[in-house]
Amino acid sequence: MGSKQEPGERGSKFRDIFKDLSDIFHMFYIETVPSYGNSFWFQIGFYLLVLAIVLAVTGAIMMFFGPYWWNYSVAGMYVSQIHFWAAEILVTLLFVHMFVNFSTKAYEKRKDMWVLGTIMLLLVLIQYAFGIGLNNNIVAQYNDKSGAGLWNALGLGWFVNPENFGAVLGWHAIVVPGILMLLAGAHFMLAWRRGLSKPHRPEIRYSVVKADHRKMFIGAGVLVVIVIALGLILGPLWAYPFIPALDAQWAAQHYPDLFAATLLQEYNYTSGTATYQKFSIFGFINPYSFRWDNITYVNTREVYVVKPYEMLINSTDGTNYLAEFQAEPPSVQLEQLNAAYNYFSDNGSITAALHNTSNPIEVVAAQLTVMAQSGLYDGALSQETWDHSSLDQLYEIRLIADTGLMHTIEGFKYHLHEYFMGMTKFNVEPWQIGSYWLAPYDALEAWGDHIPWWHTLYNASIAMVFFLIVLFLPWIPGLRNLPDYLRLYKIFWNRYTIPEMRGQEARKGK
Repeated sequence: MGSKQEPGERGSKFRDIFKDLSDIFHMFYIETVPSYGNSFWFQIGFYLLVLAIVLAVTGAIMMFFGPYWWNYSVAGMYVSQIHFWAAEILVTLLFVHMFVNFSTKAYEKRKDMWVLGTIMLLLVLIQYAFGIGLNNNIVAQYNDKSGAGLWNALGLGWFVNPENFGAVLGWHAIVVPGILMLLAGAHFMLAWRRGLSKPHRPEIRYSVVKADHRKMFIGAGVLVVIVIALGLILGPLWAYPFIPALDAQWAAQHYPDLFAATLLQEYNYTSGTATYQKFSIFGFINPYSFRWDNITYVNTREVYVVKPYEMLINSTDGTNYLAEFQAEPPSVQLEQLNAAYNYFSDNGSITAALHNTSNPIEVVAAQLTVMAQSGLYDGALSQETWDHSSLDQLYEIRLIADTGLMHTIEGFKYHLHEYFMGMTKFNVEPWQIGSYWLAPYDALEAWGDHIPWWHTLYNASIAMVFFLIVLFLPWIPGLRNLPDYLRLYKIFWNRYTIPEMRGQEARKGK
């Protein structure tokens, strides 16, 4: 029999394990830096790492408890807000970090690190957009719809669909973070091996000093406290007003006549969704398709009327008024469609329409509205999506958008507008920050909205050209020397960041 381990021995074992881990951690310390390296501006990379850890921890907690928890429970809301503020500050510091490296021309001798950093910036912005779409409110719904237009314009809507909650969750929680981890690891290893970049200007005097790790860790602790405080204090205010994501059941219960009229527009191919043709790099595309019994349908008549009505009739074994309507001559069908649409547009009663057997399409729209009021219609739309999942909100979001409720009835509380991506408008109170970095793109969208021949593809193309310019900046003659022309390096290399320069100025003053 083994001897019983004493408490002191167990404590010693834990200390040994802690020391081993600490030694491994210390292996990646940058021990010496230029004398300006201990200033805040040149420690931002470490703070970005700390914020990434906060995001990973809070994100893991949210994933463990699930979307309902982080959207509706008090504890989940607070964790979600801490996660949000960590993301908000991380993006801000990432922009500052790139500006520091741009101003000091760090890319001149470290082109590979600049390229890695630029790619990571783009991925972080995409990651942020996916994260906004995972909130179960009308703003997330609006951003998913707007984002889908952008991805469709790029010809990637079939691959990246913000209106599919399950897919976006996978992109946000696994795919993009995994790529970012690999790129960030490569970026850090290059910085670890090479140390901080040295001044390219001969007049910048500096010395090599010991890195102040204590200052960095204190700063990191303060940063974490600020993030948590913002989440806990501003969390309830930030989430107000909370308007849950709209669905077919809510629309049919509160605006039954509008819902029925919209279904008739879907049937007659006159709704916004039915007439949607997005100009992309592959030409005009129609992303509104679904598969049913190994057949691909590409119109809203099948999606929103025919298939849901088949499910309804099969479950109730009632009279098939849609079949009666389709048996009518085309001229009679058009007359009945117009009459039914005018009836519901004039606040027509759903109950009365159920008994108007002289106009079968009016009965069909009324029956589907009642079906939606019960919640069964939402389930029917889910069964029509590619993955047959309630997490794919593709058709539901488009239908709600076609009713106009997303903008004209509830959206005004958030000041949403069709031509805005919406994320700049995510928080509308004066003291709320929001995604300010999308303001230039939103301004471009707003400007292009007033030009008949302008397409979202052009906006996306301009944004992509700008990104490529930033990506290949180290190789572009003239532009790569812009920091020197503007003397931007003086912002970060001066007597406040370099002790030697204070000494120089003191000697000059004598």
